[in-house]
Amino acid sequence: MLGEQLNSAESRSLLSAIDKMRELLHGEKITLPEIVVVGDQSVGKSSVLEAISGVQLPRAQNICTRCPLELRMKTTEDKEYAIIRGAVGSTTEKRFDDLTKIADEVTRLTVEIAGKGVNVSANPIYLTVYKRDILYDLTLIDLPGITRNALPGQAENIHQQILDLINKYIEPSTAIVLHVIPASVDFTTSESMKLAKVFDPSCERQLIGVSKIDKYDKGIAEKLQGRGLGSMELQLGCVAVLNRNQNEIDQNISFDEMKQREERFFIDNKQAFEHLPDEFKGSKQLVRRLATIQQERIRSTFPDIIKRLRKQIAEKKAQLKKIPASMNTESECWTTFQSMINIYRESISDNVKGEYGQVASINITNVPTTSKNVKDESDSDINFNFTLFESDEGSLSNEDEDHIAYHIYHLQLEFQKECRNSFTDFFSSNYQKVVLREIDRTAGVSLPNFPSYQIIVGLFRKELQKLPDCCHELVEKIHEYMSKCLLQLFDEAFSNVYRRLKDRLKEVVIKQLNDVKEKLSERVLEILDTERRVFTLNHYYMDTINKLKEKNKEESDDHQASVKASLTPMAKNSMNTTAYAPVSNEAQAANDIQIALHSYSKVKYSY
Repeated sequence: MLGEQLNSAESRSLLSAIDKMRELLHGEKITLPEIVVVGDQSVGKSSVLEAISGVQLPRAQNICTRCPLELRMKTTEDKEYAIIRGAVGSTTEKRFDDLTKIADEVTRLTVEIAGKGVNVSANPIYLTVYKRDILYDLTLIDLPGITRNALPGQAENIHQQILDLINKYIEPSTAIVLHVIPASVDFTTSESMKLAKVFDPSCERQLIGVSKIDKYDKGIAEKLQGRGLGSMELQLGCVAVLNRNQNEIDQNISFDEMKQREERFFIDNKQAFEHLPDEFKGSKQLVRRLATIQQERIRSTFPDIIKRLRKQIAEKKAQLKKIPASMNTESECWTTFQSMINIYRESISDNVKGEYGQVASINITNVPTTSKNVKDESDSDINFNFTLFESDEGSLSNEDEDHIAYHIYHLQLEFQKECRNSFTDFFSSNYQKVVLREIDRTAGVSLPNFPSYQIIVGLFRKELQKLPDCCHELVEKIHEYMSKCLLQLFDEAFSNVYRRLKDRLKEVVIKQLNDVKEKLSERVLEILDTERRVFTLNHYYMDTINKLKEKNKEESDDHQASVKASLTPMAKNSMNTTAYAPVSNEAQAANDIQIALHSYSKVKYSY
């Protein structure tokens, strides 16, 4: 009954569908039910697969399986043959009516895929065998044996490469892991078993094909049933298989003969296997168990696989709809290019005008803030428009950041604050000493009450030397902001479908931004050089000077009145008759220069 079910047309078609899907979806994020054969190097994996398939596979003293081999076994009533191809390289299928040539072709494809030597590859070989004596359709994936020490010509990390390859196959919950472990080895010490337990701690999807059963130890029957020392309690159990030894291979003992010898082995060793159920003995039982597990796994996971495939197909179709129509003429190419340019231009225009809902502009960091304020009542007259923003300390709302023009305007305002605060406090006592020293140096050049114009020019030019850093910092910030903003808008406007066009145009945009920055820096230097000429026709200059002088006079009169009020009548009479010592010409000239420098700097750099 079970055999008929496993060999039914439905079961065979389901397995064929899964095999085809595995081949087509190799590398995709879709996990399919599969049986993976793993084990240490030289544990008899190839011999177990030969016993299952009845086909001779490559053998080597060291590592013989260097890339995954997907072995598909199909029953047939007609002529026996095999079809083989590689996932890369020779991808065209080859048919072999002589099954004895399969091993040589597998070796050739292995060299083609993994190269000469002993390195490994993750690209599989697909081998489909059609034989009359195959009991049930079955697919196994044989992986390279675990090797611990690199051989000459082998990568130093070959051990880790093989472990990574094995983990890739055994990690999915849909994978069944067939461990091949010699009968004389403690099952719990197998490295492949340790790897599988990471992903399947409860051992629900693992079984052991016990190889080299003729080398068994005492208590083997208990060990195969998951009891006793060195055993593993697995839900899918263990099955013992008799391998062909080297002498039998040299004598060309057929696989049919080996199956008969296997049956006689368990009968002849009655004492060790007498009480062991038949389901634990022989390659036929292993094939039967694997085919049963395979069908159960396919039927339980197939609905979910179809569901996930439909979801991915829907996603791919949605992506395909986003791909623009092909362009076959120069006119079509130019029309598409012009439309993208228009989108980019409109996007920039919208952000300049602050039409929100477009791509948000990039935040700029380290916006300069003021660190010093010069107290002067005349500031309110000269710099009234600037003080409206001082309370915000340079902050911008998110809405403002989407407005390119206002963002740049805000940076300009902050730049004005930086310029103003970079100037010296012209009315400090220390600066008055500097001015007096300069006046002393020009003694004899002009009248004492007419300070030399060159003093003002020299002192102002020293202040002007502080401006280049502020100016270049403003250029850098505007360039940074505009580059990020325009490139983000560029990415939105130009589709990634035209990758080469987009990359080339992006280079053009970046170059243009850099060229503009360079020209702007040159223009700044020209303006700073022009500023060395101290001159203005702005009437606020004289207005500021007059207000400051008037303020100084009022303060002086108030001071004299307060002093006079504090004197005795006799002192007042004496004060009326005593003339005040006049302010020195140098001190008065220094005061005039300080007022002139303060007024000129305010007029030039406070608007």
